[in-house]
Amino acid sequence: MSETLDHTLAPIDTTGFDRPAHWVKHQNVAAEWSAVPQQTVIEIVTNGCLEDPERPILIVEDGPAMTRREFLCRCQGFAGYLKTFLKPGDRVVVMLDNRLEFMIALFGIIANRATLVSIPPTAQEFDAGHIVKDAAPVAAIFGKPQQAVINAVRGQSPALGHMIIVDGDEPDGLASYENAATPLDFKKAECRREDVITVYYTSGTTGAPKGCMLHHGWWLRVIDIDLRLFRRGWQDRQLCCLPFYYADPAIQLLTSLASRGTLIAMRRFSVSRFWDVVTTYDATEILSIASIPALLLKGEPGPAERDHRIRLAIHAGLPKELHQEMIDRYGFHWHNQYGSTEGGIMSRVPHHLADELVGTGTMGMEPPGVFIRLVDDNDVDVAPGEAGEALIAGPDLYVGYLNRPETTAEANRGGWYHSGDVARRDERGLLYFVGRKKEIIRRSGENISAAEVEAVLRSHPLVLEVAVVPVPDQLRGEEVKVYVQIKVGKTMADLPPEEIIDFCKARLAAFKIPRFIEYREEDFERTPSMRVLKQSLTKAKADLRSGAWDRETGTFGD
Repeated sequence: MSETLDHTLAPIDTTGFDRPAHWVKHQNVAAEWSAVPQQTVIEIVTNGCLEDPERPILIVEDGPAMTRREFLCRCQGFAGYLKTFLKPGDRVVVMLDNRLEFMIALFGIIANRATLVSIPPTAQEFDAGHIVKDAAPVAAIFGKPQQAVINAVRGQSPALGHMIIVDGDEPDGLASYENAATPLDFKKAECRREDVITVYYTSGTTGAPKGCMLHHGWWLRVIDIDLRLFRRGWQDRQLCCLPFYYADPAIQLLTSLASRGTLIAMRRFSVSRFWDVVTTYDATEILSIASIPALLLKGEPGPAERDHRIRLAIHAGLPKELHQEMIDRYGFHWHNQYGSTEGGIMSRVPHHLADELVGTGTMGMEPPGVFIRLVDDNDVDVAPGEAGEALIAGPDLYVGYLNRPETTAEANRGGWYHSGDVARRDERGLLYFVGRKKEIIRRSGENISAAEVEAVLRSHPLVLEVAVVPVPDQLRGEEVKVYVQIKVGKTMADLPPEEIIDFCKARLAAFKIPRFIEYREEDFERTPSMRVLKQSLTKAKADLRSGAWDRETGTFGD
């Protein structure tokens, strides 16, 4: 009898919450769980590989392609090796670049009822050490480039006894382990739906990152929602341009397994290579996040942008100012989506309203089975059209935060997950993102969304990336500061601060116009989800006015 794992599913209650009849709805959506009748992720992997064994499941740009037969064989072989020392509930940290071995390790760990704890491959001793100490893993899987960091932080977990290095040519980096023991037949795996199978550490924009625990149910629910909202088949090839250490690539791989499709993976996102990868490997769908669309638009136009088979892109946080330009330039729809590690897919633009909603900025509507309330600081529902924190409910949300029961209880108070995101809903029930609750700047009593100001500035043709933060001010409480990274090959002379201010004045209310502007030459430090790590900006100097241009004086501060 396998031991019981020590965790509690987050309590979610939707009693008495009904959607008004006049709200829009997703159309032609099949019944819940019809796309994913399986009870564990390993069942999806097994069924998907055995159903069509010779079809490729994963192709890495400039790397190998792997059939479902080989993928399952390698996963089962590595799982057999892990079985010699893993027990249910054990945690294994994985610190790897975008290599096929990452996914082999993922499912090998899950099949043993253990938990993969993801560490960004670029992490250094401080951030990797925090994760290792907090997660207390018994094993580490890492590549040669990550070996020094893992060795340096190994002592943070007394239980860390197994060091597994991915070495050699892809996909043979784990071959010596795959062949070291009797393979674990995935059809005989004893996984349970409630097993915690992955831990992803949150961005940590306002404090130390927290380990978000996800069980089989979370993954099954996300895959089921995704496939019911957008049907896929054997002819579909999803493009993954995100790092494997984030959850989205594994979601894309599992939806491909469940629909007989193929996943095309980039080593890392690149504007210059993006469309060549799309056309070379015949991708049909794109998933993107953060500033990817804005960065693509900054690239030089080329014939590959229209010579493709893409029929849809799904993006989290689509910039409304760029939406129509994206469709005109690339020739397909980009659907805005709202989601999080804790809540999974929480809303998406309904497919039948795609044309009508271009450029509106809406995040769409909750899919069937997901519920969102907008509340004030006292958890009282706000009136229609007013902004409030988004509270999420539905089956199989995240389990909780690792080692933080009080934080989990606070986030889930009242039976609803408190997202920390501020949104509003229009008269049709469509949702609009306002900003992060902790990233709302209060200037002279007015609320300013950092995300709104950033979206406007990203639409400037010479702006590559921006970040907006508050600056303490004795008179107004807080002022708005923007960090600006200009497009490669351009300088401040091409985009002086006065032009930035004029650009904002034409598009924003007067109280939202930034007061301080600071130029950056290097890229911003980023979170695992590719968002700008604003904590690194606000802690870089004691006085955030220093070195910034001040709109009120027209000069740069000392």
